[in-house]
Amino acid sequence: MKSKVDKGKYGKGSNAASKLYEDFLLVFDNCREFNGDTGEVIDEASRLFGMLPTTFALAVEEVMRQI
Repeated sequence: MKSKVDKGKYGKGSNAASKLYEDFLLVFDNCREFNGDTGEVIDEASRLFGMLPTTFALAVEEVMRQI
């Protein structure tokens, strides 16, 4: 995802932010789907999910700078 942001592959503006958010959610959905609801992997994913608002805000700032 970082590479896509850096290369401007999400596009521009709010549409880009929306696509980026969808990718964030897809990562967590895939983690649960392929690793189950318990265990170390899902525990770490849950910790990272808690960081999503801050991480997403920083990523959106980067996307918006590309306008």
